[in-house]
Amino acid sequence: VPEELKGVLMPYQETGFAWLKYLASFRFGGLLADDMGLGKTLQAIAYILSEKTGSNETKSPILVVCPSSLVHNWQREVEKFAPVLRVQVIGGAPATRKKLMLNTEADIWITSYPLMRMDHRQYEKMEFHTVFFDEAQAFKNPFTQTSRAVKKLRSQRIFAMTGTPIENTLEELWS
Repeated sequence: VPEELKGVLMPYQETGFAWLKYLASFRFGGLLADDMGLGKTLQAIAYILSEKTGSNETKSPILVVCPSSLVHNWQREVEKFAPVLRVQVIGGAPATRKKLMLNTEADIWITSYPLMRMDHRQYEKMEFHTVFFDEAQAFKNPFTQTSRAVKKLRSQRIFAMTGTPIENTLEELWS
């Protein structure tokens, strides 16, 4: 656990963080699924902090894609728990978003599913260190534009986070 978060994470969150690191060590992705409100965001922030500081530092940004309503929550949580990380929210008009994507100094890019879907051609040209899909049930239907767009992202590791991994069918989990 990064020094900045020792004593902050609950034991089950430390286990979730360790699981993310374990999967990442094999260049695997995974699904972090637990009840809503148990701190999946904080576990992801711990992972990001561990990857972006010290000897593990990487130049490629980490991308967080989440519902529009959570973009600024993610920004606040990162600023609160990992203020050393540089955050870039990718939002606004299309020309503004395109310009924001040129920020190579940011450690974390945060955008929403609708904006990522609209900008998917630009994102497809990029390589990310890690991608986090928060509230990943947003693309549970594999035939939607959002599902097709997220599957074209290039990253060394991809993690999906959800409080509701399966609502109706197993196909949702597969997607």
